[in-house]
Amino acid sequence: MDEQNDDNRPVYVSDLMTADPIVVEPDVALSRVLALMREASIRHVPVIDEEGIVGVVSDRDLTFIHGLPGVSDKVDDSDVEEMLAAPVAVVMKSRFLVERDVVTVAVDTPLKEAIDMLVATRVGAVPVVDDDRQVVGVLSAVDVLRWAADEIL
Repeated sequence: MDEQNDDNRPVYVSDLMTADPIVVEPDVALSRVLALMREASIRHVPVIDEEGIVGVVSDRDLTFIHGLPGVSDKVDDSDVEEMLAAPVAVVMKSRFLVERDVVTVAVDTPLKEAIDMLVATRVGAVPVVDDDRQVVGVLSAVDVLRWAADEIL
């Protein structure tokens, strides 16, 4: 299927992405990231430093704070406070933790290619970067599903 808009032009990442996303630096506390996610109703936050994208943190990365079965009853309030004070770098999926770069897409990536990447990497969202690898957006599986619902259904 060739993805096209109503005007028969191809669909690109820039057509679906959430522009100007909330981003954080690696040393931001997990409590702040959780608060930002709640306030903005988002599930993915790119993590950047002075060179650009260094990782992504998702709500799934933070689920341990909410308690895993058999673990939450063994964690006291001070442990939770300590975890929430830790920097986001300790839980994010990062180029520092894996031997590959953070998965990103360019603004002008065709939608089909971006969907293939989301499926192949099994991530819920990818940061969208410009030519300088600066984050300019986020493309999530939800963005793609909304587009599909509008265009196909």
